[in-house]
Amino acid sequence: MNKKELVVKYRTLVSLACGAYNLPTRLLRRIRGKDNRIEAPCALMRRVKIHCSGSGNRIVIGDFSVLKDVSIYISGNNNTVIIGSWCHLNGTQICMEDSGNTLKVGEKTRFLGKTHLAAIEGTAITIGENCLFSSDVHFRTGDSHSILDREGRRINASRDITLGDHVWVGTRVMCLKGAEVASRSVLAAGALVTGQFRQPGCILAGVPAKVVKTDIDWSILRVGLGEIPADFVKEE
Repeated sequence: MNKKELVVKYRTLVSLACGAYNLPTRLLRRIRGKDNRIEAPCALMRRVKIHCSGSGNRIVIGDFSVLKDVSIYISGNNNTVIIGSWCHLNGTQICMEDSGNTLKVGEKTRFLGKTHLAAIEGTAITIGENCLFSSDVHFRTGDSHSILDREGRRINASRDITLGDHVWVGTRVMCLKGAEVASRSVLAAGALVTGQFRQPGCILAGVPAKVVKTDIDWSILRVGLGEIPADFVKEE
């Protein structure tokens, strides 16, 4: 049996296991509209709720990802949710209102506790690969309501949120519209991120968040002080 045949056989076995795993989970899907698609051929899901009202919406969950206690609410048209392969979502709520919004989560990213991701008015939330989310985290691309100037014109536009690869998001972090964080960064507990931080390898902390340390990386492994974790890869 060659490598290609082994891969096909492995995917088939995993798909069967996923089907057995998902069968009693009562995946709740309430879909209203036309041309809405849910693609999750090889994902493990328990207590997942999907509410979709609109047309042309797409939800894609990558192979071998695990979703537990996840809710996806979409109200509008042509919205897209893409969860990469090997991701883990626990207690995650995804909300989209209006049309043309996008949520992309890179491979091997993990949401360990309650996380709320909300996109409105055609904006995008982009989260890189191998990120780690703690609990009580909130991402919001807009304010949900209007702020007006003295002439009555709205002035609070919604904006995208972008996280690079391998970003550690601490507990009670809030990222608001326009936030941008580079790869290999750490968002400290309770940080309020509203600006653009394009230098990789930084620790951001405070309200509003600012850079408190540079030239860092992080590892999920807990090692002794001064030791180098086994998964550390030195930048060239």
